[in-house]
Amino acid sequence: MKKYTALSLSRYLAQLSSDKPVPGGGSVSAYVACLGIGLAEMVTAIGIRKLSEESKSDVHRTLRLLQKAKKDALQVVNIDPKVYQAVMNSYKKAKKISDQGKKNRLIDEALENSFRLQADLALLVTMVKRAAESLGGVFRGSITNDLGISLKLLEAAFHGAYDTARINAVYMKDPQRKARAEQALEELQRRFKTSDASRS
Repeated sequence: MKKYTALSLSRYLAQLSSDKPVPGGGSVSAYVACLGIGLAEMVTAIGIRKLSEESKSDVHRTLRLLQKAKKDALQVVNIDPKVYQAVMNSYKKAKKISDQGKKNRLIDEALENSFRLQADLALLVTMVKRAAESLGGVFRGSITNDLGISLKLLEAAFHGAYDTARINAVYMKDPQRKARAEQALEELQRRFKTSDASRS
């Protein structure tokens, strides 16, 4: 599997800007999530120095969560193009199958794998955003500007992952599979809006 995370940013952008379909929106959404998380980590690493010892334990927990989430999101940068290719391959294989039911199942399974990857990313971003928002009540000064940028990047990453998950659900043929995906999308929206509401 090609490691897009091993590329320099300029090389990644060059491949992104080409006429090839990968990397695409799913990989980019994960990359943006990593940028948002990394910025929140920076804010935490700088801000924690000014805290009292008793205040540091909660922030250390948040920092560990950010570090793990960034690692998970980085994997999606690499995995999404592979999953997308599997969807495209399923359409090619389906052309050689005469049984319509088998065709639909083959394609739906690939679509569901792609859906799950991006739905899981959207959920991860939602949890990270809540953790990053909690830092706003801890840190003061100009560093909070970087935290604000981090939150905006995480919001963009959520919408990118959500929309990529949704488009996979749109093309599913099986009504039950499609209904499960749509229910999961509704739950993701609810969780994300709850995060926004708790912030205001």
